[in-house]
Amino acid sequence: MVTAGARARAERAARERLVTSLLRELDPPVTRDGDALGLTLPAGTLGVTLLHRSPTGHHRLAEAVTLDGRPATHDEVVTAVLETVGEGEPVDHLAAIVADSVARTARYLDAPAAPTGDRTRDAEQAVRYGHPFHPTPKSAEGLGDDDLTAWAPELGASFVLHHLALRDDVVLADGAPLTPPAAVAPHVPAGWTALPVHPYQARVLARDPTLALLEAEGAARRLGPLGDPVWPTSSVRTVVDTVTGASWKLPLRARLTHFVRTTPPEHARRALDAARVVAHLPALPPGFGVISDLGFATLDPAVGGDRLAADLTVIARAPFPPGSPRVLAAVLEDGPAGEDPPLLADMRAAGDVHAWLRRWLAVSLVPMLHVFGSAGLGFEAHPQNTLVVTDDDGWPTACRVRDLEGAHLRRDRLPAGLPADSPLVYTREEAWQRLRYHAVTNHLALLVAVLGRHTVGEEPLWATVAEVLGEVRDPAARPWAAELRHAPTLPAKAHLRSWAAGRGEDPIYVEVPNPIAAAGWRMPA
Repeated sequence: MVTAGARARAERAARERLVTSLLRELDPPVTRDGDALGLTLPAGTLGVTLLHRSPTGHHRLAEAVTLDGRPATHDEVVTAVLETVGEGEPVDHLAAIVADSVARTARYLDAPAAPTGDRTRDAEQAVRYGHPFHPTPKSAEGLGDDDLTAWAPELGASFVLHHLALRDDVVLADGAPLTPPAAVAPHVPAGWTALPVHPYQARVLARDPTLALLEAEGAARRLGPLGDPVWPTSSVRTVVDTVTGASWKLPLRARLTHFVRTTPPEHARRALDAARVVAHLPALPPGFGVISDLGFATLDPAVGGDRLAADLTVIARAPFPPGSPRVLAAVLEDGPAGEDPPLLADMRAAGDVHAWLRRWLAVSLVPMLHVFGSAGLGFEAHPQNTLVVTDDDGWPTACRVRDLEGAHLRRDRLPAGLPADSPLVYTREEAWQRLRYHAVTNHLALLVAVLGRHTVGEEPLWATVAEVLGEVRDPAARPWAAELRHAPTLPAKAHLRSWAAGRGEDPIYVEVPNPIAAAGWRMPA
């Protein structure tokens, strides 16, 4: 049983996500009396109070909520919001998934992972609330309570991976060979490839008839649990070897948020194609770097079919770089007992929030605009894919992006040697939409909301963003900086509607006001 305080914090966070998502995605009729809002919904008038108003929708709400003027229970608020969405799965089913996410969040808040002394690992295992605009950021359909104890990063888990050996003639691979750790290599026959397998996935595969047939034919061998322990990152399915630092992105046939986290070979090819583009770029801008994906291996779909290939695809990732990088999502979250976000300590040590933000933009957004303008390559740089490096005085010195499975390349900048049908390639408009959403609407808006809420307010910080973009002189980045500075809107994923409609792979987008433009118009062009 979790404590009442942890449960209350988890429920409040869930209500906040549901209400702010509703405001962003469906724009219900709203009456306002100071900080009190009345949302006209099919269930009645939902009354909420703003503790902090955010121009990008990252509002903070008071705990008390009313429905038609009377106090509303947590479950009534959930149902009222889900009934308003009015599409997709039945409301009671969706409400059950929300409840599951809340229960897991409460557990993580009640028993947070103990610090290990490794700043990178401690941050990776401290994302306890999750995406601020997702209705079920910590749902994990398929994983039970005991599974969380064994495998959840939020609880400080570490465990030993299982391994599956495949005869090389049935393997589909690209990039650097998947080299087994020293403790595993003696168990792998010559002419075979060993795939690391998450213990949960090993349980799933134990019931797979196609894999059993391949074993009977002598093309596959289960090697069981082998090697040194690994620890999971904030993504749950990416793991890091405790001894070597090697990292693998593993498939999980479990629905985390609204995706089943398997990896079709096409997604792995996108990551490797992006890695090749990165490898052939001129020197990246100072302070900006990419944690690249190195290679992948899986069962050839021609042998075992698409589903089993997706259940086995392993992507090897470069180790974390020096400097104790921390995942941005973790350092922007409130602590488990309501403490200030960890990044606030760095900013306060530096002493000037505007100067701190300028330094961060210089190693993050501005370099990403340069790479997009010069090479046509964009990164899925949302807070869970972005790492921040700070010096001893709290100043940001480097930004690292990861997970090239979500990268995107403009078709008009196709480099020599990359096939036009690569899954990395998008139209110019699609690629720009993805970059703006991940790097600005998702990443930068959360950063500014957190810094602004605790210091000078968000609007002055967006004015600093507009100033920085107006100062860009790099010819590759300048046109994109100008567009960001003046476009009236930004794209945002409608996570609530997409989740309810089962559209994880084909999300709905909405347009939201661009706070950079709102600040920029008040300044000289």
